Amino acid sequence: MTRSRSSLVYWVLGLTAVGALAVCVLRDDCTLLTPDQRAFRHYEAEDYEAAAEEFSDPMWRGVALYRAGRYTEASEAFEGVERDEVKADALYNLGNTRYKLSDFDGAVDAYEESLAMRADDEDTLHNLTLAKRMLEQSLTEEIPEEEEPEEPEEEEEQQEEEEQESEEQEQEFEGVVATPP
Repeated sequence: MTRSRSSLVYWVLGLTAVGALAVCVLRDDCTLLTPDQRAFRHYEAEDYEAAAEEFSDPMWRGVALYRAGRYTEASEAFEGVERDEVKADALYNLGNTRYKLSDFDGAVDAYEESLAMRADDEDTLHNLTLAKRMLEQSLTEEIPEEEEPEEPEEEEEQQEEEEQESEEQEQEFEGVVATPP
């Protein structure tokens, strides 16, 4: 009788410990989780700001920063990725951040580096084409033309057309960041 009672006590204590561990793991502030595990929970909950603060891996940190709209910091994180298994994705993402920052020349460079590692990636090829088009467009806009000044009404119409064209190109952009495996 004593033996079965002590077995029951150990069994109850074991279940209590497992239950306490499960509750801890389900909470966001569980000290048993690593910072990257906590960050991934924030990421899954779409709290990208909190995730970016906790991730130590530059690839994951860059993805969280990109999704939070912090493109300059995301760019810096992607530049710091050294792991060969995600380098092509990091360069693709770097191209996307530079595109978002209107650094089309930098975006072209990043996409081309990514394609050197993964030549047939359709998203990268598509974004490279768009970045080259935007780079070309930005270079032609910087060249001053010697024309007669346009009437204010014509200027407004031209500006509206340019804005509409820019919006259409932005919609074509594959801005989804590749997340690490």
